[in-house]
Amino acid sequence: MWFRILLLAQVLLATSSSRGSGSVSPAPQSSGVDGCAGTQPRVLLGLVVRPLTLEQMVSELERGCLALEEVRFRAGQDTIESLSPSRFALVARALGMAHGDYRVTVPPEAARGWPPDTLQARRRGTRLRDELLHYGASWDRLVDYPGLPVPPHVAPLGGAVPMLVRIPEH
Repeated sequence: MWFRILLLAQVLLATSSSRGSGSVSPAPQSSGVDGCAGTQPRVLLGLVVRPLTLEQMVSELERGCLALEEVRFRAGQDTIESLSPSRFALVARALGMAHGDYRVTVPPEAARGWPPDTLQARRRGTRLRDELLHYGASWDRLVDYPGLPVPPHVAPLGGAVPMLVRIPEH
């Protein structure tokens, strides 16, 4: 029985990777933003599927939003804990291939009964933007656009998922 399930999963993975569009449905995103896919590995039948490819990241960016679920910050700080240099470089490359200008957005975190820490969210966004610029993202395309508000949703402590959001063209 397990052999059949594993065989089916491999066939589905081979089919989706040969199509190039990644027809395997991603796992539900924990970012709380509809349609904002992340770089976190996807799951199919309980098995881990490859993380988003460069083409899939570009596609999500062009849809308007890419959640960077692999990015984690130290509690109460703007120090990035977990994202490999190769993933930073891949995200920076995807930004270069996608059309439009983008902004790093980090939802504020709040403990129960406390107001959201929007200052920390802005500092984290600036830190992540600087890292992406360091790894090759275009200064002109990854802009610091103060005209957009902080995301309306508030994450629990330790649960903020940064996003790359397209800036609307006027």
